[in-house]
Amino acid sequence: MSEWNYTKCAKPFSSVDEARQYLEEKDFAGWILKRDNGYSAVCPTYPEGFYPDATKVEVVNNSKNEMGARSNGSESCCA
Repeated sequence: MSEWNYTKCAKPFSSVDEARQYLEEKDFAGWILKRDNGYSAVCPTYPEGFYPDATKVEVVNNSKNEMGARSNGSESCCA
């Protein structure tokens, strides 16, 4: 399991690049979500649909391959 605490596994960012850089620097796996007020990086255990305004824009894997073969699509997180 990732080092992220599942109760605190969302962090806001102003850009996709900032979110990706954070995940990669910490070696965290997760999704980057487009939100109405910017972007959020969320861990693999984050419940899909928690943010009604969120759309997945990128999957970031880590050295432990926690995201495996999950898609890198832009489908809504709430579908």
